[in-house]
Amino acid sequence: MANPKALIKTYLPKLVGLFLFDAVWFAAVAGRGEWLALTLVLVAAQVVLALRTGPFSWRLYVALLVLGLALEASVVSMGILRFSEGWLPIWLVLLWVGFVGMLMNTLSGLAGRPWWAALLGIASGPLTYAIGARLGAAEILVEEWLLWLVYGLLWAAYMVIFALVSQRIKQTQEGSHDVISNSSQSS
Repeated sequence: MANPKALIKTYLPKLVGLFLFDAVWFAAVAGRGEWLALTLVLVAAQVVLALRTGPFSWRLYVALLVLGLALEASVVSMGILRFSEGWLPIWLVLLWVGFVGMLMNTLSGLAGRPWWAALLGIASGPLTYAIGARLGAAEILVEEWLLWLVYGLLWAAYMVIFALVSQRIKQTQEGSHDVISNSSQSS
């Protein structure tokens, strides 16, 4: 039987990260420019949580952030969506900063599971944009089915990249840990 303390240590930060990101999303999308201070505090908490709850790679974090912002820029450039406060408003950038923190903490279990990651991306990615548009954060410039299709494909690809790169980094970190462990044992 699993140790309850170990389960709490493993899963409580993931649950906190999930609920914290819900607050980040709501503050960023519903509050936009009016709630930037709150969004910034919540995003900072999200990133600190990710830093403190397991292996963290700044290289992966920055790469995922840049990739996410590129995803947004491509959809806006394609004329599918327009954000209410400009091309890539600051609240959207903060949302991505928080999302990547949540991704690295709460969804770290998707590392090496690209099919699960793709399904999650297809299911949840487009939904958040459809809801955000209804909250006034963006305007859908095409028929809504096209938004669902494009965001579904882009989010599936984004999440697969996350799953594969996370697995590679995890293996690299474990390998370097093994090397350190093995060299210290042989002395």
